[in-house]
Amino acid sequence: MKNKSLEKFFLSQKFLSKIPFLLFVIILFFPIGLLRTNYRIWLFFIAFYISYWAIKAFESYYYILVSYLHLLSVNQKDYKKTRIIKEDAKNLKFAIVLPYISTPYDVIEDSIISVLNNDFPYMKNITVILAPEERDVETTENVYKIYEKYKDSEANIVVIPHAIQPWDWKVKWANITYAIKEFTRLYSPDEENTLIITTDWDAKVEKNIFTFLAYHFLVTEMPHNAIYQFTPVYSNNWIKSTFFARLIAIWTTFWQLAESQNPEFYRCFSTYAMSLKCLRKSDYWSRTSIVEDWFQYWRSYFAWDWVFRIVNVPAVVKMDVVEEENLYKTIKSQYKQLRRWSWGCSDIEYVIPEFYHNKKIKLIEKIRKITYLVVNHLFWSWWALTLFFIGYLPWVIDNLKNSIITLTIPLSVSLVFTLIFATIAFPSFLSILIMKKYTKFRKRDYLINIFQWLLIPTLTLTLFSIPAIESQLRYFFNWRIDVFEATKKMKRN
Repeated sequence: MKNKSLEKFFLSQKFLSKIPFLLFVIILFFPIGLLRTNYRIWLFFIAFYISYWAIKAFESYYYILVSYLHLLSVNQKDYKKTRIIKEDAKNLKFAIVLPYISTPYDVIEDSIISVLNNDFPYMKNITVILAPEERDVETTENVYKIYEKYKDSEANIVVIPHAIQPWDWKVKWANITYAIKEFTRLYSPDEENTLIITTDWDAKVEKNIFTFLAYHFLVTEMPHNAIYQFTPVYSNNWIKSTFFARLIAIWTTFWQLAESQNPEFYRCFSTYAMSLKCLRKSDYWSRTSIVEDWFQYWRSYFAWDWVFRIVNVPAVVKMDVVEEENLYKTIKSQYKQLRRWSWGCSDIEYVIPEFYHNKKIKLIEKIRKITYLVVNHLFWSWWALTLFFIGYLPWVIDNLKNSIITLTIPLSVSLVFTLIFATIAFPSFLSILIMKKYTKFRKRDYLINIFQWLLIPTLTLTLFSIPAIESQLRYFFNWRIDVFEATKKMKRN
């Protein structure tokens, strides 16, 4: 009886919610305790810690470059001429869900036009589901106006407004779940041959997205046991947006490019596709979660008893950088978006109990996946703070203030920082290559793009770290985030 009670406690949200912030505090103060105990061991720790992150920085640059070169090379191939697209793809159906709330008319129209301008040979097999929130009267009216304008297009267009049900939270995933369930009820699509694409309301898909998705789905072994992930590039309003929002946007693109080279730990984000069969098996999306991308991976992963993965589809989806009427509102909106993303730390209260109860999954697999989940969110909150302050810890220890290490360690840390900082030229150059391909570049934009990267250390310590720390602190005290605060979209024209 006692063992059952302990098991119930350790698998409860009450206990699991404490893990991220407790580990954050332990890791943050570990160097101080180590320094007070034995400064020689501390010196070895510092050397290891700084070297590790220096290597990780260069490793990530390498993966970003490899992924981007792969993206470019693949886009040179004409998949429409392959036998797979000419013959097999004609049996595939697609439904792309475009959810809308607080979205200007031109943003809605741009996203629909991008879908209708696709090069897929069988456009009649595509259904565009316009899914506005019914409570947003203005956006819903705009959606119906645009529907009337484009309803005679080759692709099918349907409007399914979302009326929030009593059990729904005000979240995007309740919207798209409702839309897909209504779509299947009305049209009874074949779940084996129907692919569902979900994206954000500001997305403009590239013209090859359906062709690339069809090809990768048809050549993938066990194609239903997968999520098909596209590459986000925040280019729609690149020139208008502020420097810090651009940096966070391009860093998100870099993160997706780098992660695509690590298939075991690759996760879905923003715009991705699943077969209807897979979606039904995972019970669609959660209707009570504000951050769903990773959560959707876990729901599908456990539904398929861990025989599941993310497949990279080298097609680009162009999206908006965070932008509001003024600087203060933009900072606030950007902060809330990052806090919402970092709320993914709450996935552990779902993942750990599922791993515990699922006897089909190997122990080593459970350990690797849980470790990655926890460490990934800890990395978000503590790595920059620790790396920045670690060289100055001797100054807080009274008996070491006159020691030689108080001089040598800050110098060593400064040297490594300088080395890493110098490599900012690489992501700066790479960001220019990427953005030139997807947006117009004026002459002054080259200089702006280079100099904005000088602010990466400041952003890393503020807008990157603080939202993650707040999420983990909220999770610790059960101050849960249960409202999806949609990022406002500005008119483009």
